[in-house]
Amino acid sequence: MADTIPPMGTREENWILPTILADFASHNVQQYVYTRVSAIEEGCVKATQGETEISIPCDMVVMAVGSQKNILDVEGVTVPVYYAGDCSGERTAGIMEAVRGGYKAANEV
Repeated sequence: MADTIPPMGTREENWILPTILADFASHNVQQYVYTRVSAIEEGCVKATQGETEISIPCDMVVMAVGSQKNILDVEGVTVPVYYAGDCSGERTAGIMEAVRGGYKAANEV
């Protein structure tokens, strides 16, 4: 929902953001700012940007949901759901714990 990924003023913006953005560019990862997810469906994400409804085709969804535990309601979801980093239920993670958790989740996919 912010104007950049990650939002300006976060610890990541100065030291890791250039690396993240370069990696996104090399893999053609699109960023959707000012966007609110309304549903995840087979093959796409439904979202709104302001008043406009959009459909984003995809075969995988990675959600960054903040630095506090935020367990999502996955009732009825028919695809595997993995939690990593802060939302995994562990205490707020530093960068090393978050990377380890992400690596572990990625290996389970």
